Amino acid sequence: MRRQRRLVPLDTRTDWEAALLHEDARLSRYGRAASVLVVDIRLARPGAEDRLATEVGAVIRQLARETDRVARVSQTRFHVLLPETLEPEAAALAQRVQRACAASVATSLDGGVTIATAVASPPRGATLVDALRQAQDSLAD
Repeated sequence: MRRQRRLVPLDTRTDWEAALLHEDARLSRYGRAASVLVVDIRLARPGAEDRLATEVGAVIRQLARETDRVARVSQTRFHVLLPETLEPEAAALAQRVQRACAASVATSLDGGVTIATAVASPPRGATLVDALRQAQDSLAD
């Protein structure tokens, strides 16, 4: 019998930040892989942020693994912590999230919505906080 997959819960920002620090300590001690994914909802016309964030959050939670941490950190932004994940694997998840969101959100609004993603993994000696900053900076460009 196949086990039913649990939906990944949506963390609060505080929970997510604690998980990030915990994973950073694990990364530092054991040198295991980890990545972060930042998902940003960009609207041509403001006003539908909460409705779209609900849809985008559901998509991310559906695609994330049980061990991943997902948090809505602002009105239009999500952060995803991906333990045991190399950057190319995180980039593949980012592409799946973009495709699934485009299909889901396309029915909600007539265009005017872009889902931007960025991923990063900390190089040796750096932290996940550094990787998160790098991912956020790449979205700002």
